[in-house]
Amino acid sequence: MASPLGLLGGALLLLAAAGLCAGQSARDRPRHSPSRGYIPHRTHPCEQSSCYPATGNLLIGREARLWASSTCGLEKEERYCIVSHLEDRKKCFRCDSRDQYINNPARSHRIENIVYKNFPGTNERSWWQSENGVENVTIQLDLEAEFHFTHMIITFKTFRPAAMLIERSYDFGRSWQVYRYFAHNCDAAFPEVPKTKPTTLTDVVCESRYSNVAPSTGGEIIFRVLLPNLHIDDPYSPEVQNLLKMTNLRINFTKLHTLGDDHLDNRQEIHEKYYYAIYQMVVRGSCSCYGHASRCLPLSDDVSRVDMVHGRCECTHNTKGLNCEECEDFYNDLPWKPAFGKQTNACKRCNCNGHASSCHFDEAVYELTGRVSGGVCDDCQHNTMGRNCEQCRNFYYQDPGRDITDPEICQLCDCDPRGSLDDGICDSRTDPANGLESGRCHCKTNVDGRRCDRCKNGFWNFQESNPDGCQSCTCNTLGTVNNQGCNVYTGECTCKRYVHGRDCNQCLLEYWGLSDDPEGCKPCDCDPGGSFDNRCDVITGQCRCRPHVTGRACDQPEQSYFTGSLDYLVYEAELARGSDNCQVVIREPFRDGRENTWTGTGFMRTFENSDLEFTVDNIQRSMEYDIVIRYEPQLPGQWDDVRVTVERDGPVDQNGPCANSHPEDDNKHVTLSSSARSATVYPPVCLEAGRSYKVRLEFKRYNNEVDSPSASILVDSIALIPRIESIPFFEDGSPANELRRQEFERYHCGQYFQSVSKGHVPEICNKYHYNIGFYVYGGAFSCECDPTGSLSSLCAPLGGLCQCKPNVVGRKCDRCAPGTYGFGPEGCKACECNSIGSLDNFCDVKTGQCKCRPNTYGIGCDQCELRFWNFPNCQRCECNGHAELCDPKTGACRDCQSSTQGHNCERCIEGFYGDPRIGASIPCRPCPCPGTRSSGHSFATHCSLDPITKDVVCECDVGYAGSRCDVCADNYFGDPEVPGGSCRACNCSKNIDISRPGNCDGRSGECLQCLFNTEGFNCHVCRAGYYGDAINQECRECVCNLLGTNSSVGFCDRQTGQCPCLPNVIGQRCDECAENHWKIASGTGCEPCDCDPIGSVADQCNLYDGQCSCRPGFGGRKCNECQANFWGNPTIECHPCQCDLQGSATQQCDRATGHCICIQGIGGAKCDECARGYLGDAPYCSACGECFDNWDRILNELKGETNRIIDQASKINQTGATGAYTFQFESMEKKLADVSQLLENTTVSYQDLAALSGQLDGLRDQLNKSNENVIEADSMVKNSTQRVLLANATIELLRERTNMLKGTANALKENATQLQEANVEGALNLTRKFEQVSLKAQDTANGSLSTLQDVDRNIRRVEHLVAYSGEQQQQELEAREQELIALREQLAQLEEEIPELNHKVCGQPGNPCDSVCGGAGCGRCGGIACLEGAVSKANEALQFARKAEEEIRVKEQDTEALLRTISQAKQVAVAARDEAKDAYDAAFLAHNQSDTVRAERDKFLEDYDQFLNEAPALPSEIRAKATEALEKNIKLEPQQITDLAQRINETIASLTDIDAILEVTAKDLADANELKDRADEAKQQAEGVLSIAEGVVSALEEAREAQDKADEAIQKADDDIRAAQSDLAQIGSETAEAQSKAHGTVDAVNGLQERLRPLQSLFWQNSNGADQVVEEAKKLEEEANRTQEDAKDLLDKFKLAQDKLTQRANNSEAAHSRAERLIDRLNRLQVELTEVITNLQTMEKEYVNNENKLNNLSDEIDNLLEQMIKYSNKIDDRASFYRECVP
Repeated sequence: MASPLGLLGGALLLLAAAGLCAGQSARDRPRHSPSRGYIPHRTHPCEQSSCYPATGNLLIGREARLWASSTCGLEKEERYCIVSHLEDRKKCFRCDSRDQYINNPARSHRIENIVYKNFPGTNERSWWQSENGVENVTIQLDLEAEFHFTHMIITFKTFRPAAMLIERSYDFGRSWQVYRYFAHNCDAAFPEVPKTKPTTLTDVVCESRYSNVAPSTGGEIIFRVLLPNLHIDDPYSPEVQNLLKMTNLRINFTKLHTLGDDHLDNRQEIHEKYYYAIYQMVVRGSCSCYGHASRCLPLSDDVSRVDMVHGRCECTHNTKGLNCEECEDFYNDLPWKPAFGKQTNACKRCNCNGHASSCHFDEAVYELTGRVSGGVCDDCQHNTMGRNCEQCRNFYYQDPGRDITDPEICQLCDCDPRGSLDDGICDSRTDPANGLESGRCHCKTNVDGRRCDRCKNGFWNFQESNPDGCQSCTCNTLGTVNNQGCNVYTGECTCKRYVHGRDCNQCLLEYWGLSDDPEGCKPCDCDPGGSFDNRCDVITGQCRCRPHVTGRACDQPEQSYFTGSLDYLVYEAELARGSDNCQVVIREPFRDGRENTWTGTGFMRTFENSDLEFTVDNIQRSMEYDIVIRYEPQLPGQWDDVRVTVERDGPVDQNGPCANSHPEDDNKHVTLSSSARSATVYPPVCLEAGRSYKVRLEFKRYNNEVDSPSASILVDSIALIPRIESIPFFEDGSPANELRRQEFERYHCGQYFQSVSKGHVPEICNKYHYNIGFYVYGGAFSCECDPTGSLSSLCAPLGGLCQCKPNVVGRKCDRCAPGTYGFGPEGCKACECNSIGSLDNFCDVKTGQCKCRPNTYGIGCDQCELRFWNFPNCQRCECNGHAELCDPKTGACRDCQSSTQGHNCERCIEGFYGDPRIGASIPCRPCPCPGTRSSGHSFATHCSLDPITKDVVCECDVGYAGSRCDVCADNYFGDPEVPGGSCRACNCSKNIDISRPGNCDGRSGECLQCLFNTEGFNCHVCRAGYYGDAINQECRECVCNLLGTNSSVGFCDRQTGQCPCLPNVIGQRCDECAENHWKIASGTGCEPCDCDPIGSVADQCNLYDGQCSCRPGFGGRKCNECQANFWGNPTIECHPCQCDLQGSATQQCDRATGHCICIQGIGGAKCDECARGYLGDAPYCSACGECFDNWDRILNELKGETNRIIDQASKINQTGATGAYTFQFESMEKKLADVSQLLENTTVSYQDLAALSGQLDGLRDQLNKSNENVIEADSMVKNSTQRVLLANATIELLRERTNMLKGTANALKENATQLQEANVEGALNLTRKFEQVSLKAQDTANGSLSTLQDVDRNIRRVEHLVAYSGEQQQQELEAREQELIALREQLAQLEEEIPELNHKVCGQPGNPCDSVCGGAGCGRCGGIACLEGAVSKANEALQFARKAEEEIRVKEQDTEALLRTISQAKQVAVAARDEAKDAYDAAFLAHNQSDTVRAERDKFLEDYDQFLNEAPALPSEIRAKATEALEKNIKLEPQQITDLAQRINETIASLTDIDAILEVTAKDLADANELKDRADEAKQQAEGVLSIAEGVVSALEEAREAQDKADEAIQKADDDIRAAQSDLAQIGSETAEAQSKAHGTVDAVNGLQERLRPLQSLFWQNSNGADQVVEEAKKLEEEANRTQEDAKDLLDKFKLAQDKLTQRANNSEAAHSRAERLIDRLNRLQVELTEVITNLQTMEKEYVNNENKLNNLSDEIDNLLEQMIKYSNKIDDRASFYRECVP
């Protein structure tokens, strides 16, 4: 008999082997001498994974801990007998287990004898034995520690117990759990315990295989904790570990086998035979160390034995305890966990940074850190605190220069008490994110420094008594050196270089932009030419620009404006007034892209004694100019004597810049060299602005030494170049001017404009050219680009050259270039004058007409005159007298007459014949075919004259023939001879061969030779048996399915191809069953599916086998039965078959009874036990033997015969003789019913034929389409062949059954005879009944002959189709065989790879199966010992995923709480948005009112401008009106008075005799009254503006009150603004002081605006709901700025008026007093406008505060969103990790 250990599962053996290998510790390994060389390092088994001690017998060494509740002979000697000793004479023995016999194994049978096989020290067999007749006996093992229990083997000396159970405890006996029940009769012994096989590890069941009577001795009971047939997903799961864990084991025997003595009585001889006796018991296990130890050590009181399994673990992984159940001291950073697989789960050392000696684990901290660390240090030392002693205590800080483990890491705070807060506490650590710096003290408001020992920048006077620490400086920090504000000890300010003022808050003159720059302010750097001076706005830096000049520095012209270049003043020679001998020379621009060397349209050619006079009347700046003559020499040498004369229109202004000019200076001489293209006339000429000049050039002599009267020169133009010496910013006197002049001369900036071709001009020169242009020409000029000729309205900013369209020239692009014409939106077009036919290439600029030579004409002079051709060699036209004109290029005659045509009118036109050439003189006549065209009876368009016979030859139209076209051609019909008759083409629908004669009848047109399977009068229909479109030659043969077509009806429809279908058949080919029908192969139509309405999903079934789609739990063809592998009534309940996989032949049981079909040797309802006559445990059953079979057969026969005779006798007694044969009749009736049912349901042939029919139709379609799907046809034929064979077999079976029926019928006849003889009366009725049944079955069998005939007919059809496609199918078969060979090779290769795949997937390279890990095709894969397989790893990952799922659930709950918090924040934000909306509504109302104010102000300014722009009055009128105005009490607004005063002052400034003017103006009092009326009206308008402004102030005040509660900052801003308003009211009429205060208020508002901008930007990003509020705030800000600018303009105008009035004060005392009143009124208006600006800015600040509140809420929402996203990302990452096992 095999050893009991051999019955253990492979997984347990592997665990045992691993434990044996791991049991040898480092101390037990042999030591190697260092002299023997390299000693390899042996890795401890627990270093990188879990480890387990070796397993062994837990009973060894624990005899004292083993006890039994009953042992024989303990008290006295007892007699016992052995029932199985049948051969021995001695059957009874003595048991005496008292102490004196303890060493006698033959007599003493104590419980410790079961530990070893033989008695220790002997070869004698020992055993334990219970007392006689005691049934309830307990054996218990009490272990000293917790162990892992794997399995147990008990070998009995007597019969095994009839009932027993195994229990265990893992809490030292406090509670017990049952492992397993064992009983011969489980129902009787343990009725409440399940008897099924366990499906999970924790199932507690009762089993009977170890409780049989046999064998009488040596029987075993084997119990495994982990069943090998159950798949274990995770061998390290708590469920598995709890099953293995044990401290106590108890075996309870509850019933003895009594061998028929069902009731034990009190007789001694009965009791002596029945008792429990055990040879040996093995309890296999190991000490429980939770994967943290590889071996166990004896306890202190244990006796150490080599083969004993000790109970104290030798712990690793930083664990301790008897079972390594807790972490070592100071290793509590992670929770204690068992080690699983590759996860050591070692206890982690606490991180206390060397400041603590103990720690503890805190679950809350562990969860807070994301399950990373849970250790909390105890009693931190060295002034530290925190979970890891990583923080310093209060009033201590971390020294950044020391390591965290340094005992001196925490230093005492050393804060200065004068400037620190919070009792001198400092930041304990550095955290830049939160603004913490280690050791930095908490300073007072105005104190700075790590120790709070100095004042901040901008503060001074460090005092402990000061609650803020330091006193604020009055200095502007932007204007002080290093932004320090003032001296921290004295408070004195130190201004930057370009800053001045008491508080360093003002820029120096000509500087602007007070900022934190090192210099404080930036220089104005106003353009010396583009600005009036170098002064700029102190805030914006904007310089005072000349007209149409823009830019902060006034250094660029406005858009669509330009400044003149140095040669802007150019005067063209061709436009000058020349002498009579001068000639204008026009020159075309270069067409190859070269730059023109002239300006204008060309030159003026001058000769000796010629002169040119230029008019100069556009001088804008009085200064010196260089006269530059631009020319093009015609001869070598030079013009020696050219005189230049400047004629002035009056004397020079003696007070102007030309005061030093003399008349003799206006006569100059110049020489024109042939090597140059320009010449500068010296000395320069001084010209005055607004004057007109004549510049005359006199060309006296070409060469003084040679007489050349024909010498000439081309003069292009003269240019006036400004002299830089006359420009102020180039004059000597300042370093800046000197630097400009040097740079101008160094780069030769003045020479680039001497000639027309300027080349590349350096950028530095362009800068100076802009300066000069702005100054000399007084600003910038409008581009005025012609919209028709220019590409854009923009021009070059220097010079003003516009971008011209093609062939357009001029600075403004306003004319065509020479040689072009047609000025329009597309530019100008080239003249294109013919070089031969025209005089030159210049044409009319409007029409483009060139100047032609004689005998040519045309716009380009490129054609001959009429009646001529072949330009330029013109020839006369030749047209045989039949035309006047011809083509000017080809000479072809035009408009030939007399029915002629041709190049020279030399032939007749179509439909005429003759010879019209000169000489032949045969006129053209109409063609007679047979009549003329005019008669309407002509069938030819052409005819000709035979040159020999002079007869007419007709060229007949299509369809006609004959010499005169009087007969029909072939394929045409009609009667053309009769007038009105014609020939028509035969209409045969293109279904004839037109090359063949006689296709149709010549008279009627009927088609006679139809092609393409067509017929009919016009071959317009398809032939019978064909269908389609006959007109388009698409007649196709009818394709009708033979099985679904009604052949008796006829062919298919000739147009649609629809075949006549059998009943319930549809489709064009009749190849489909109607909906909810099937069985088209029947040949009589389709049958209904009849799907059960309850059991089926749909009414439609499978078209070929009729199978319906069943609902879950239903099966059968009609879904009226239970589903596969179930039995019962589907309408009531279906039961699963549950047939044993190994014991049953099929998984389908009997659908009525549920009995499974068992394989041989297996029995039971579920085929899960051995059948009668077989021994063993299913499915391993072996036959009892031939002897048993023979006896069993004999007994069964006898029993059956006896029962049969008894039954027959009883039946005869009850029913007579007929009843005795009821079984035979019933059997016969059943057979007939089976035959009938088989014939009725015989669908095999129809199913096969239906499939064959579909396949044959597919084959026919494929053949019609050139065998595109031959592969599928081949497969169909193969399937068809197999099904035919199956049908043949079925037919043969039917024939056999028919024969059997015939034999049965004959037997019935014989039996009937016997019955008549035996009991005629009893059998007569039964005989008649079965006769009718037999006849009916015969009729049914005869009816099946027709079915057999249909099958034969279909077989022949199949054979025909197979023969038809045989050759192609043979080729495809060969190809498939080649593919099959390749597939077999691939399969062999895959089979070779199976072991490797098994190794990777299941863990062991089985081929194909591994005994432990399984493999492909084994039904199992993986296991406890198969850790390397993908299956095991996947199972392990699944466990981790489940844990992750739980963690995710917790995180989701946290996320939901966070979302609720966000929802609350959202509600707060919505409330804030509503408040902002209310504020916006109030602001919008204020904005509308401010718009009204602005509109009134704009209208006021328009009236003001109109007033100024009116035509000036005469001096006498002004004098009179001014006098009358002074006498009146005019109540005008300040601005109107200022406008009027300004106009008066400007007029007075242009006069020299003030007194005379005053006397003249006294007469115009009426005009002054009119002015008074207008002034009063203006006053009323101003008062309206003032009232509107007051309404705006009121509206703004209401908006402010609505927002007072928004934030404290709003209130503070309002207080500041009201204080500023109070200051302005107190100042009153002090104009300068009021302006200063107003500027201060504006600066404060601007500062708030600068602070507002970043907040507005942030608010824009976070709250789209307040977009409109921001836009309105910006608009209000712009309105305030514009109002402020208007106020500045008014102030500037006021200053200008004040200056002029002061200059005229001595001349007019009344004007002076009026001016003072104007000043007062203007100041009041300024104050009112300032108040409007201030109120607008107040409203804007209120919006800023609202935005701040919204921003705060938005920040809170953003923080919450960031936290939510953070947690969400973390959850997603963990979920992804556990889902994909990829970090």
